[in-house]
Amino acid sequence: MTPEAFLDHWKAAHINSGTQQSDVPTLVETLLVDAAKANMSSQSLEQAAGMALEDHLIGAIREAIEEELR
Repeated sequence: MTPEAFLDHWKAAHINSGTQQSDVPTLVETLLVDAAKANMSSQSLEQAAGMALEDHLIGAIREAIEEELR
């Protein structure tokens, strides 16, 4: 699985419209643990995201909320 696919799958499983920005530190921690189990480095995930993982997850939370409001 590519880092991009891993991120997409992980976000779909862990982020929804009820996820709060205050959850981001815990989400990043969980993401990194899950990534390590899949033999993916934080660097490869950040490269796939094109930004810091914290920022990427904040964007994903915003997208989930926007989708819910549509």
